[in-house]
Amino acid sequence: MNESRRHGYIMLDTLIVMTVIVVVLSTTSVWVFKTMRYSTEVKQRTAHVRNISRISHQLRSDARNAKSITVDDKVVKIQTDDRAIEYTIKSNELHREASGGDQPHRDDFQFCSNAVLEWQAGDSANVVTLNIHRDFSKHSVSKEAPAKRLDSQIRIGAAAEVLP
Repeated sequence: MNESRRHGYIMLDTLIVMTVIVVVLSTTSVWVFKTMRYSTEVKQRTAHVRNISRISHQLRSDARNAKSITVDDKVVKIQTDDRAIEYTIKSNELHREASGGDQPHRDDFQFCSNAVLEWQAGDSANVVTLNIHRDFSKHSVSKEAPAKRLDSQIRIGAAAEVLP
């Protein structure tokens, strides 16, 4: 009996294995890119919350020593005995500049790209509020979903009169 056995793979076997490998790789690559995108979003949100905490602490610290606070559209000026502090809103960033005292100082607070910052003079004469909204209108599927959501509201007041 002369049996001839084949050793090796036929073309169909090779094509099936290649197809399975392509499906596994394409599914895995989509998963990896989604995971990377979610990781970036989590980092941005964490930085956003951290900056809200930082700016809240800094504003309250500056207001504690304030003699006067002046609100002007995108700028808040805080005057203490020895320093002039200015907070300026530029897009989704808040810049703090302190002059006078020992030496000038500058801080930058950056929020999420969809953050909207605005100053608001309070009802009483000595209150100023920083409102930080996140604008989700780009991501909104239905018309009923809110376009903006209030993330944080930081109220400060001065010992002296606040001028709107």
